[in-house]
Amino acid sequence: MTINSKVFGMKRFIGLFLIALVAILVLAFITNPALLNKVWLYIVGFIGYVVVLIEKGVKSIKSAFKKENEIEKPQIATSLDESKKVSLENELALEKKIVELEKKLAQTDKGGTPLALGTITVLRYTDDGETTLGLLFLKGKFFAYTLEDTFQEVKVPGKTRIPAGFYPLKFNKNLTPMTKRYRESRPWFDFHLEIKDVPNFSGVYIHVGNTHEDTEGCLLMADGVNAGISKSILLSKLAFERFYKKVSDLLKANEPVNIQILNEDWFEKSKIFQV
Repeated sequence: MTINSKVFGMKRFIGLFLIALVAILVLAFITNPALLNKVWLYIVGFIGYVVVLIEKGVKSIKSAFKKENEIEKPQIATSLDESKKVSLENELALEKKIVELEKKLAQTDKGGTPLALGTITVLRYTDDGETTLGLLFLKGKFFAYTLEDTFQEVKVPGKTRIPAGFYPLKFNKNLTPMTKRYRESRPWFDFHLEIKDVPNFSGVYIHVGNTHEDTEGCLLMADGVNAGISKSILLSKLAFERFYKKVSDLLKANEPVNIQILNEDWFEKSKIFQV
């Protein structure tokens, strides 16, 4: 008997078994309809488990009849190892560039003006026409990744990032529905941090979120970033809590807090960060 005929026989046996099982289940549900509401989730899980077993069984039969010199190499494991290696190299390269950016922000231009003008500096570094990603520095030190809407020549409400510029950051002391929601889940939260005096914008907050769907012109922040095809940021709640507590302390101590936002062309001028 050939390998293919044995595999076919195995599939046929499992197929008949599943048909018989389905027939029994249908009969049970006809006689007791209320039973379906109680066990449907388990049925879905069981079917998935059976499918996995079938796949493993077929693979086992095939591998059992292979000659030693025909055994496939673990291509998937190799590719995963390579992926991890590339990911690590990318992370190390990013860390190196961030250190260079911190040094650059500490310098002054030819006119003696510091490159990092405010308490907070956001360096936007990529915009795919839907999402803008950036790096946030607090007092010259890298703090978090940022995400905003895309650039629009003419503002599209709810889908446009704010213009680059230098703005004051203050508490918005209105008790809005959003503020109430944040207070319910965050005992350390008082009022939202608002980027003030933005031309043609109002209510621009710094808050939690992961994709451009979570913002309507506001600035989101997080501890991780996915810069692939579908851009997003990760671990936003953790980064926001740290940021909020630090900035909140500054504002409560009556220290002026400003945010400087620079567009992607800043990187070309700096000759450091290649996107």
